[in-house]
Amino acid sequence: MSTPAGFVGRQRELRILGDRLAAAELGHPQVVYVEGEAGGGKSTLLSAFLGSLSNAAVLEVSGDEAETLLSYGIIDQLQPGTFTEPETDPMAVGAQVLDLLDRRQADGQVVVLAIDDLQWADRPSSRAVLFALRRLRADKVLAVVSTRVGGLADPGWARFLSGDSRVTRIRLGGLSAGDLTELASALGLGVLSARGASRLAAHTEGNALYCRALLDEIGIASLSAAGDRGLPAPRDLSAVILARVASLPASAQSFLAAASVLGQHAPMPAIASVARLPDTRSEVDAAVAAGLLTEGGSAAELTFTHPLYRAAIYADLSPTSRRELHGRAAETVAGRARLAHRAAASLGPDEALAGELEATALATVATGDLGAAAWALEQAAALSPAAQDRERRLLDAAVHLLNAADTTAAARVLASCQDSSARRDAMTGLLGVLTGAPSAEARLLAAWQAHDRETEGEIGARAATSLTNLMVMSGRPEAALIWADRAVGGTVPGSTLWAMARTAQAYAFASAGRSPEGLAVLGFLPVSGNEVPISETDALIMRGMLKVYGDDLPGAIADLGVATARLGTGLPSSYPGPCLAHLSDAYFRRGDWDAALTHAQLATALAQDTDRPLDLARAHARAAQVLACRGQWQAAQPHVNAARAAAERLPVVYAVASAATAAAALAHARGDLTGVLRATEPVRATGLVDAGGRPGIFNWRAIEADALIGLGRLEDAKTMLDEFEAAIPPAGLASAALAVARGRGNLAVANEDATQAEAAFTRARGIEPEVPMPFEHARLSLDDGRRLAAAQDRPAAVAQLEKAHRLFSDLGADPYLQACAAELAALQVTAATSSPAALLGLSRAELAVARLVATGLTNREVASELYVSVKTVEYHLRNSYIKLDITSRRALAALLA
Repeated sequence: MSTPAGFVGRQRELRILGDRLAAAELGHPQVVYVEGEAGGGKSTLLSAFLGSLSNAAVLEVSGDEAETLLSYGIIDQLQPGTFTEPETDPMAVGAQVLDLLDRRQADGQVVVLAIDDLQWADRPSSRAVLFALRRLRADKVLAVVSTRVGGLADPGWARFLSGDSRVTRIRLGGLSAGDLTELASALGLGVLSARGASRLAAHTEGNALYCRALLDEIGIASLSAAGDRGLPAPRDLSAVILARVASLPASAQSFLAAASVLGQHAPMPAIASVARLPDTRSEVDAAVAAGLLTEGGSAAELTFTHPLYRAAIYADLSPTSRRELHGRAAETVAGRARLAHRAAASLGPDEALAGELEATALATVATGDLGAAAWALEQAAALSPAAQDRERRLLDAAVHLLNAADTTAAARVLASCQDSSARRDAMTGLLGVLTGAPSAEARLLAAWQAHDRETEGEIGARAATSLTNLMVMSGRPEAALIWADRAVGGTVPGSTLWAMARTAQAYAFASAGRSPEGLAVLGFLPVSGNEVPISETDALIMRGMLKVYGDDLPGAIADLGVATARLGTGLPSSYPGPCLAHLSDAYFRRGDWDAALTHAQLATALAQDTDRPLDLARAHARAAQVLACRGQWQAAQPHVNAARAAAERLPVVYAVASAATAAAALAHARGDLTGVLRATEPVRATGLVDAGGRPGIFNWRAIEADALIGLGRLEDAKTMLDEFEAAIPPAGLASAALAVARGRGNLAVANEDATQAEAAFTRARGIEPEVPMPFEHARLSLDDGRRLAAAQDRPAAVAQLEKAHRLFSDLGADPYLQACAAELAALQVTAATSSPAALLGLSRAELAVARLVATGLTNREVASELYVSVKTVEYHLRNSYIKLDITSRRALAALLA
């Protein structure tokens, strides 16, 4: 058997099935109950699981709606060629099923009994199978049954499934946007964009059948280009829905048509007003009885049972009816919704209405809702009689979408523009910088060369700003500084565009190893991040990034923390991914690895949403770094792979170096020294090591030095350390100087030069207080402890190793903790080989919650800190209490003190 075509996702469910199969193979019978909506993928999941089995006796049957009255239809499927008399007692037939299962186990194979659509099984078969399953004890049997949600009415089955310890329930949810991207590819339809996948998931609630129908019906191009016009329901489903609608009275049909125009849900009085019906009680009753509408939390609000129902009814309206209903809706609702209905009711170009929409967009920008502003401008463009107004409004929309990090929507809007212009080139070039398009630089240069210095200074400044960022990413800092000067020179001091240009200029200085000058460029910002104007949040993010590069971790966390809080409220930003990734890096360096991982996961999710390759490489690198150093290598490896994949999409040195840092961290934690060198080789292959190995920005050089020394390549290590030291910025960087001194100390030890080794480690000790990085302190103490142990200075060695052990333990750096414990053991000192999480028996998630609770935070405050729900905090806290045999927060704090 093989996996069904187009099967995607469901890895969690497959793992559960695999686990239960393993238990059954040991003689512990299991039952897995799978329930889901019609078309939700139950049958496909069963087929995929059964297709993966290579050494099992499979009995596969299914119910049929047309055969629910056919007695023992399911039983007879189990034994083809047999006929069970209808009057046979179900218990007797159940005994026969037990005998069949026993015979199939005779050769030691596990038996898998799969019953699809049990809700349509005939009642005698259903009772017989239940009888057999209840009596399984030491059998190698896995039964997998599936039903629609709410479809299994038999009380015996309900009790069995809810009360038997052998039963595992799986509730199938919708496919995720990522699953749908994979589905489109598996069906041979091409690459579905992240935005298209998200829209499809939202429109269908991830229903597998409906998603496939839409992919087949309208294709991936239309999914990405449909904009805000809505997606149609699949033809098959539409026919079913419309047939149901046609069976209703004419007034109920009119009521449903009005409801479809108002949206997925609407107040009953509004629907009645649009439908022009004075009393709608009978219409509501008819629509609800037909399963098309449901009453909401308020009795006055009605909701379509499924978004596809509304889509089918709306799509069936004639253009004339649709416009008329939208016109009525415009008289019923207010605000932006009124404008939307007026636009939908328009017969053609309408400059007056387009002007209103544009004015609304301008007002909306002031509130920070750039997505809504872009929508209004797109509607205005569609209504614009003059081509030049249409183009201007579309380009304005693209600007807002790019500022909101919605690259997919921006690409769609830019593609709808018809005229060539410097402004369009500038916007398309910026989009290319973000998405990794090879044509980005050419489009930006074209915009710069074509813009009119007198009338299009803003366009030139935007192009120059984008070129600055592109030069930084590409490892060309001197060119970046030139373009930054041009960008700043083309703006009005104090304007929003000036702040953007200054932000890019600061980044250029940092890329050239001149972060202090970059911070000076951002001197127009208030000292406190909380006092920075909302409009200058991007500059605040950049200041936080530069503080990370310069070892000012408290300052970085303060600035990036403020920016992150603003992002959490929905504030649009040009640098949301870098903000979260750098905040994660700051926490990692500072020693708060729980917070580092939390923000790395947020950065990863955001990067996947915006589909920016450099952001993806950075975010995955940050996650890999924490997981690798904690010894969670299986969890780290997918992040390393994802970072590399992103760097392949956008092979600029900043992406390559991010991926290399992730891979090097994982290899080093594993003790794979050759792997470290393989990880860093892609950066060296770019020929841009100065940019891709800039101390403070990328910290893989110290790992590479350790690997070279460990492999005995001492001359190469010396060359590399000389290169590393030369790369330290002229203004100095304590963390890099510490790493170089530690490396030189290790090199001297390897060369058996005790004098040089002591001098190097003494120098490192002098720098240590300037470096607020516990992990670097621990590595220094570990290496120095090894040196002292080799020199027979046991007391000093033990002191250093115990210090390292304490720091590694606090961080949860288990691979390094174990190495430290081994060194102590050689000195006859016993030390734990596991961090507190393992010693207390807590998972990482439980320990993260416990530590915050122990500081006095409430559950809600902990949830806010970790970006999880309060229920999640309560769950982890409850598990911690059980594992630690305590009952209070005070006791928890005492244990963690």
